[in-house]
Amino acid sequence: MSEVSSAVSKFDRAPATPTQRAIAEQAQRLFHEHGFSGASIRDIASAAGVDPSIVIRHFHSKAELFARVIGFDTYFRPQLDGPLDTMGERLVAYLLAPEHAEMRRTFTVLLRAADHAVLRQELVAAMSRLMVEELGARLEGADAMTRAWLVSAQLMGLVQAWDAIEPESSTGDGRTRLVRLYGSAVQQLITPR
Repeated sequence: MSEVSSAVSKFDRAPATPTQRAIAEQAQRLFHEHGFSGASIRDIASAAGVDPSIVIRHFHSKAELFARVIGFDTYFRPQLDGPLDTMGERLVAYLLAPEHAEMRRTFTVLLRAADHAVLRQELVAAMSRLMVEELGARLEGADAMTRAWLVSAQLMGLVQAWDAIEPESSTGDGRTRLVRLYGSAVQQLITPR
């Protein structure tokens, strides 16, 4: 089992006790509201009604708690079936769909915390299992897995830029133009000319 795979299995466990569930619920809320850096163990413990040492005893560190509760796998489930020649636009449309706002917020929180080794490893593992492995297996030609990782990077970049481009792209027409424009760039990696 690779380092990434073993890290994923460690974080996939659901909180088992009422105390763990209370900590996890409050941590998830505070991380979404304030980001990784803005939510302290003390804040999480206080919101859950426990001592900070209890949080550490159950979750070992703030980074491991974050990785366990952020819930990216809950939101990010792109459809990778269908024709490859239109996948770029489909992936971008999926990512920017109004009903996926919570997914974009969760993705942003995770990306902003990715300077921590544990969280960077979790992000890499999540993208690998949720998109890259399946997409890479479908791509034809040279460097299929590298191209799949680059598609992943393009999608992460779009999420990071969303706050800046959302005002002009929040209408139906603006979103359609952005899906075409960015989808075309993504498509170059999926089916290179």
